[in-house]
Amino acid sequence: MALNKSTGNMYAFVSHTYNPMKGECEHSCPYCFMKGKRLLPPLRLELKELKVNLGEGNFIFVGSSTDEWAANVPLEWIEQVLDYCDGFDNSYLFQSKNPARFLEYLDHPVMRKSVLCTTIETNRFYPDIMRNAPLPRERAIVMQEIANYGIPTYVTCEPLMQFDLAELVELVGMCSPQQVNIGRNSRYDITLPEPTADEVKMLKAELEKFTKVEVKANAYCWMRKIRGNKYPSPITSSPY
Repeated sequence: MALNKSTGNMYAFVSHTYNPMKGECEHSCPYCFMKGKRLLPPLRLELKELKVNLGEGNFIFVGSSTDEWAANVPLEWIEQVLDYCDGFDNSYLFQSKNPARFLEYLDHPVMRKSVLCTTIETNRFYPDIMRNAPLPRERAIVMQEIANYGIPTYVTCEPLMQFDLAELVELVGMCSPQQVNIGRNSRYDITLPEPTADEVKMLKAELEKFTKVEVKANAYCWMRKIRGNKYPSPITSSPY
């Protein structure tokens, strides 16, 4: 089996995606692009994926289609995936809305060549939208511990929802991210409480005081309003 090249509205810095676990994510976020495709089967570890040649010199997003660190994921599955990834000379991105599970594996050798990322889409709590995931502040507290441990961190603000500027900047800052990625809801059949273009502009400016900020392709519509149609049309696919 071949490794999947990163396409669509994936992170620009990621060269490939790798999804050894497949099926329904416990967090069940309504805006997830995977939920819009079909009724998902229960989460499972695909053993055939542990035979994929991951190559070398790649930057691989592991778990782009489901949260492989959710509370219901067996630790044996996580260990098998980490051990397999460590057998190849690559860099890896692991992302989760439940970063507390990262803490169990900070001493795993694969972490020396990995970036750990969490989603902080707002500082607020929207119960009908955020559902089973830990609260944004809980995620930030854990990521602060990970950053203090010395492992590089990223933050993704996608889908960015209405926020309180000072509070959201505080949460992101707690994570000490090397990079923040701002993205918009790309499930056009789902309506979310979105910020205005001016609010996004202010957020970007505040975040750039302490970290690099990348605006994802699906948020170009915000940037066009801010900078006057400088950007192309958005790409509509999006990771979870």
